[in-house]
Amino acid sequence: MPTGSQDVEAVLTRLAATPGTAGLFSDFDGTLSPIVAEPDRASPVPGAGRVLRRLARRFAVVALVSGRPAEWLGARFRSEATEGLELYGLHGLERWTPAGAEPVEAAGSWASVVAGLVRQAEDAQIPGLVVEDKVLGLTLHWRTAADPARTESAALALAGRLGRESGMLTRAGKASVELVPPVGVDKGSVVRERGSGLACAAYLGDDVSDLPAFDALDDLARSGAETWRVAVSGAEAPAGVLERADLVLASPEECLWFLRRLAEAAEAPADR
Repeated sequence: MPTGSQDVEAVLTRLAATPGTAGLFSDFDGTLSPIVAEPDRASPVPGAGRVLRRLARRFAVVALVSGRPAEWLGARFRSEATEGLELYGLHGLERWTPAGAEPVEAAGSWASVVAGLVRQAEDAQIPGLVVEDKVLGLTLHWRTAADPARTESAALALAGRLGRESGMLTRAGKASVELVPPVGVDKGSVVRERGSGLACAAYLGDDVSDLPAFDALDDLARSGAETWRVAVSGAEAPAGVLERADLVLASPEECLWFLRRLAEAAEAPADR
């Protein structure tokens, strides 16, 4: 069962009490999908799209805020997005729209910089390193490397150098490091903007890139909203994320259980 400083039933009850003034925000990898060796093979746990669609019909805001490109999210949650689910890619640098991925204005000019960094990262030929081009950012992965520790050390050194030379910011992840434009956008800025004015909000995440979203919930709480920081645990879950959480779910499968219970609770008054 979930752990943490707050009882899961209490969290479910409060979030579902007035869904028209509540917001639900979630990461994707490690939260709604198990972590996999090859990033492109990730898929949501079965039933995740269906329950997100149910929640989007009831809640004021239901949003996925992921490091994945918005186009990638749109390919997997297109039907849910047409029914109200909001999709934010690259930690908020992009939003999925019916016309495709729409970047924030300040990020677009960095595409040429990223293209050059991708070439440099590939030219470095670090054994076992996978370079993922996200157009407005890039991620260096070493999960499948034969010697992960050695590849990690080389990848972090490379990312640090590329960041210093280009002005891009580095962001740590699970068996990876990202380079992102320094435009003041992250998961927290999405939660602050879309959570403004809501009576209550929750964010579900599993990695250090989700900590800005937890910080944003703290800001909303200071403005009078009820908020809940929900961590999804696992073998690679950073201690700092678990320590900040009000509630800890054991896995993406338990996260799905939580969302189903939340949908049922939000739907119950209308069914009576």
